[in-house]
Amino acid sequence: MPKTISAAANPALANNLVKQAMEEKPQQKEVKIVPPSDNVVTLPGGYITDAGEVITEAEVRELTGNDEEAIARAANVGRALLTILQRGTVRIGDQKADEKILEQLLSGDRDTLLLAIFKATFGSKTEVPVFIGGESKQVEVDLNTDIKYKVLTDPINDRVFTVKGRRNEFTVQLPTGITQKDIILNSEKSQAELTTLMLEGTVVKIDAAPVVSKQQVRNLGLVDRKRIVDEINSRIPGPQFDEITVTDPDTGSEVQVPVNFGTLFRF
Repeated sequence: MPKTISAAANPALANNLVKQAMEEKPQQKEVKIVPPSDNVVTLPGGYITDAGEVITEAEVRELTGNDEEAIARAANVGRALLTILQRGTVRIGDQKADEKILEQLLSGDRDTLLLAIFKATFGSKTEVPVFIGGESKQVEVDLNTDIKYKVLTDPINDRVFTVKGRRNEFTVQLPTGITQKDIILNSEKSQAELTTLMLEGTVVKIDAAPVVSKQQVRNLGLVDRKRIVDEINSRIPGPQFDEITVTDPDTGSEVQVPVNFGTLFRF
């Protein structure tokens, strides 16, 4: 039986862009572009229209030199990823993918689009750096087969759920692009402040009282705050970056690979 080697711990999806925006720095890398075969994407959550229809089809495109220049002007990785998403997404259903529609998508749908834009631009296979036994090496990841996806079983009702706290019951919704963007644009704040932003955008009610101010989630106990965030992270649809394991070609061992958008997009 091959030995399993933990190469790195991956952040939860809901905090993935936050961590990248605070810690990652864009790097230069030459990547061979492979022409895509299909730019049509199935969203794991879906866009809900005003009529209550769930739209799960979207289209992305290959990034060009014009896009690269715009991405290079971004102040950090988080803002660069916002630029990639806005420029690389063509349509949601039959509607043009403008900023308003993208902000209404679940964060997991936005992650799905970002991954599809990467594949449309660079192909489905990429090399990712890992550390094994103190040695740095590159291992190949096939984004089509190595990354698992979580899909909402009930795209409308699965967006809102209940979390039991120590003394309260919380009605929580999955984070949308509005919350994700708010976190990215405030990436200079502390992790505790970013957690407050996440909760402000996702906690709908505390018992029967609607959440209308940031102070309400600030007043929550640390255990309840963590419990809510953990529950959100366990439910977010889309690519599951914390479950990627590939085989080290040199040793035959299974290696856990730290894949996130910071390690994929390196401009």
